[in-house]
Amino acid sequence: MQNTSSKSSLSKCTDVTIFCTHAECQITNEELVDLRQQVTNLKETIVSLENTIKLKDMQLQNMKRDNERLSADLKKQQRSVRNIKQQLDDERFFYQREKDYFNDELQRQKTRSVSGTSRLQQERTELERARNSLEEENKTLREELNEKVQTTYNLCIKFLRMKYAKDLLRQKFDQLWKEHLQVMTDMMEKLDEGRGELNIIVSDKFQEPLPLSKAKCLQVVQRNARLVYENAMLRVQIQHLTLNIDKLKSGTQKPKLINVDAAIIAKLAKQNVKKCSNKSTKWLPFQPKVEDIEKSRSLTDSSNHQNSVDYSTHSKFVSKIRSAQRKHVNTAVHEIQTDETRDFRTERSRSAPEIVRTRGEETSLTLVQTDSFTDFRDASTNT
Repeated sequence: MQNTSSKSSLSKCTDVTIFCTHAECQITNEELVDLRQQVTNLKETIVSLENTIKLKDMQLQNMKRDNERLSADLKKQQRSVRNIKQQLDDERFFYQREKDYFNDELQRQKTRSVSGTSRLQQERTELERARNSLEEENKTLREELNEKVQTTYNLCIKFLRMKYAKDLLRQKFDQLWKEHLQVMTDMMEKLDEGRGELNIIVSDKFQEPLPLSKAKCLQVVQRNARLVYENAMLRVQIQHLTLNIDKLKSGTQKPKLINVDAAIIAKLAKQNVKKCSNKSTKWLPFQPKVEDIEKSRSLTDSSNHQNSVDYSTHSKFVSKIRSAQRKHVNTAVHEIQTDETRDFRTERSRSAPEIVRTRGEETSLTLVQTDSFTDFRDASTNT
């Protein structure tokens, strides 16, 4: 009995404790929910406060900028007021001096007018006439000054517009020149790709045995294609040379003056050398591999043995075209280096650290590019 009673009492105690703990857990959960809600509210308030602080900081910065701008405007206005005040003081001093002078003259005339009133009246009339003449002269001078100020203002506006238009035209010209060079490089790449594909196709075709009639037709087609390519490249080079000559003429007529020091001269010389070296590396002649050369030789030997075609006339014609191109480029270079440009450069080298940058330097670089381009074309046509 005692055991059963003790067990029942223990079970009751445990039930009571479990019920209490469950109630406490509910209370704590409610408190946690309330606390979390408070934390979220506090976070929202913190975010809103931070936003308000940022807005206030931005407003303060804007106020500071406005204050700086207003202070600068105030300083300008103060300067203009000082200048106007100085001008007014000068004019006041000048007119006061004239007034004193005229007052002295009037007093002298009054002292002399004791002898007679007629003489005093005559002098008064003369003084009034002189005063009127001086006032008229002042008016005319002021009108002339206003006209001169207006003309100078109009000239300044026209000069600024011309300068702006010149800068815009120069930028457009540079952009168009870059686009032109890019198009030329793209065309050269496409031509090289087409030549490579054609060489591959021709080499595949040459491996097959051909009769004499087809070999002669192929020889004529190759010769015509090369001649068309040569004519196109010659036209491109002629266009380049005409453009360079026009630039040289315009550059010799209107050189640009740039004031620089000795250190800047050295830097410009180094940059020019680097540019020339980079451009020469860009336009190096095409050097085929040894294996490709041997393959092409074997193919040409096999085709020559099979078809017995003579390419001597074609090689002579290509050599004539190359010599004519080199002569044309050399004559263009000699025309570019005229006596006027040499004298102009010597005069600028003797003078102070001012450099005259004519269009001749740019055209010399383009001529170097054309020479290297002809070498590249010759190397590619020999394959």
